[in-house]
Amino acid sequence: MKKFIKIMVIVLALVISASAFAACAEEKNILVISREDGSGTRDAFDGLVKSSDGATLKKDAAGNSYSESPFVETALFLSKTGDVITKVSQTKTAIGYISLGSLNDTVKALTVEGVEATAANVTNGSYKLWRPFVIVTSKSVSLTAAAADFILYLQSTQAQTIVAENKYVNDTATASYTAPVQAITGVIVVRGSTSVDPLMAELIADYLSIGGAKVSGIDFQVDAQGSSHGIAAAKEDTTGNVIGMSSSAIKSADAEVLNQFDIAKDAVAIVVNNANSISNITLQQLFDIYTGEITKFSQLG
Repeated sequence: MKKFIKIMVIVLALVISASAFAACAEEKNILVISREDGSGTRDAFDGLVKSSDGATLKKDAAGNSYSESPFVETALFLSKTGDVITKVSQTKTAIGYISLGSLNDTVKALTVEGVEATAANVTNGSYKLWRPFVIVTSKSVSLTAAAADFILYLQSTQAQTIVAENKYVNDTATASYTAPVQAITGVIVVRGSTSVDPLMAELIADYLSIGGAKVSGIDFQVDAQGSSHGIAAAKEDTTGNVIGMSSSAIKSADAEVLNQFDIAKDAVAIVVNNANSISNITLQQLFDIYTGEITKFSQLG
């Protein structure tokens, strides 16, 4: 009887081991999702994710730009924040990154180094993955009355209230916006970041509400195709009615020709499918996933 039990234990152990091996063998590789070149979110993410030796997804440990992309060859590059959310929500093995303000319950945000992506944690410095939301206009032309008035609103305390209500870190503002005495008409062209776009929609609605009849004749033409598009549109502005949106800091060369101010700070949230069991990730693990050193979630421990 004891011999029979011993044999059964061995057989059961073999079955369990075989099942575990099969499950491991069948585990699919992580689908690494990034944003396309020209995305402000991509620019910020690539510079913020660091390995233990100081390398980022932009530069190696010696501070040199890569001659070849460090990204894993199977990475998927998407053009819009909404596309990242949709793909991650539909793919159990996916990982991506989005603006905190765009986060919804169709995906799960991970803590990074044990810290939750929140406005409070960006403010206190404990959450490391964050970037500014920047508004830019051309230095080479004078703003139209409509664009100048909207800029006054964007730098107001009322605008910062909207920023805070939408889960972003509000910037310092001391002036209150007051609707113009005389009615203003005209076209305001807004171009740029898909991450800033949802916040901009809220700001435009608030501006039109506060301004009422005095600004109701202003036609906002908004097109969000990425931060690089917003910067290019502002640089090419010849009429003074273009406002660019960027979700990363402006390069020094662009700062020479563009007026700029930060309207908010935003956390970059790392997102996975809701069915994924992991809840935390380190910067080193992120670096390893995006460069292909880690290919399966089971390797995270």
